[in-house]
Amino acid sequence: MILDSENLSLYDLYRLLSGTVLPRPIAFVSTVSPDGVFNLAPFSFYTILCSKPAMLGISIARRDGQKKDTVRNIELTGDFVVNVVTEELTERMNITAADYPLGIDEFQEAKLTPLESDMVKSPRLAESPVNMECRLDRVLEFGRVPTSSFVIGEVVRFHIKDEFYQNGRIDFKKMRPIGRLAGDSYCRISDLFDMKRPGE
Repeated sequence: MILDSENLSLYDLYRLLSGTVLPRPIAFVSTVSPDGVFNLAPFSFYTILCSKPAMLGISIARRDGQKKDTVRNIELTGDFVVNVVTEELTERMNITAADYPLGIDEFQEAKLTPLESDMVKSPRLAESPVNMECRLDRVLEFGRVPTSSFVIGEVVRFHIKDEFYQNGRIDFKKMRPIGRLAGDSYCRISDLFDMKRPGE
C-alpha cells in the first residue's frame, strides 16, 4: 500500500499517524481560566523536548477550527500542569476527554481532586503520582489553515509521590502509567524487556 499525504483527508492522516506513532504517553493537562474555572484534559501527541531546561511539548488539535479550552487557558494565564495517567486513573481520565461546553470543570465531572500548585496558577491533580508544573515558553501553530497548537512549556517544579521515587529515578513499574494506541485502544507496561546499548 502506498499513500500520498496530499490525497488524504485530515481524518485519514490522523488515523495513519496515530496508528503508526505508538505507543504514546498521555499528558493529562490541568489549567485554569482567567476567571478561575479549572480544566482537565488528556492529550497523547506529547513528548520531551529538552532536559535542561526541562521542556515538554504537547500538540493540541483544534475543534471545529476553534482552539480548545486548554490552549486558550494556557495562552491567557501562561502556565499549565502535566499529570501522569496511571492504570487507576484510566476511567476518570476518559471522562475528562468528553466534549464539554465552555466553563465546565472536568475535575468535578470526573470526581478528581485539584491541588494548589506552588509556582503556577494551574492546579495539580491529587490522584496522579507525578505532577509537572510548567510555565509557557511558546505556542506554535501548524497546518495550512491552523489545525493544531503545539504548546511548549518549561517544567519549573516536579511533584513526585515518595513511593514512586527511588534513588533519583521514577519507579515506572510501580507507577504503572498507561499509553495511547489507535482508536479506542490503550496499553499497559506489563510486558517489558531490557536491552543494553552497544558499548555499555
